[in-house]
Parts: sequence; C-alpha cells; structure tokens
Amino acid sequence: MSKGSVNINLYVKQFGINLKKIRESKNMTQLDLATAMNELSTDPLIDKTTISRIENGRTNITLTTSVKISLALGIDLKVLYEFNL
Repeated sequence: MSKGSVNINLYVKQFGINLKKIRESKNMTQLDLATAMNELSTDPLIDKTTISRIENGRTNITLTTSVKISLALGIDLKVLYEFNL
C-alpha cells in the first residue's frame, strides 16, 4: 500500500462492528433488522445472511442500504459511521 492510500476494508469492517453493536443494543436479531428494512422498500430484499455479511465486513454496501439500516434501527445515519481508524 502506498503512502496516502487507504485500506477500505478497515472501514467496511468497522461499519459492521458498529452495526452489530447498535442492533444488539436495540435487542434486535439479524432477522428482525432484515425484516424491518424490507418493510421500508421492496427492492432489493435483504435477508439475514446479508446482515451477517455486513456485520462481518464481508460486503461493501450502498448508501441506500445504509439509509435503510438507519431507518430500520431508528437512528441517525451518521451514528453508523462514527468511528476512528
């Protein structure tokens, strides 16, 4: 990695860690979160496996998905991104 380059995977993983912490603090399962997200929109449908992949930093999500997550959790979008690397 060259000077000034960023390891994007660190951000993806930290986002997942934040998501899991917040979800668990709301006493929601991954299935609960997926269901709540799917109630906001019909396309594309989110399943429990997708939530697991996000929380484990194995997938990079879109802004649309981030917004759906924040709405389903009842939090400000910025809370999902509050971390320092």
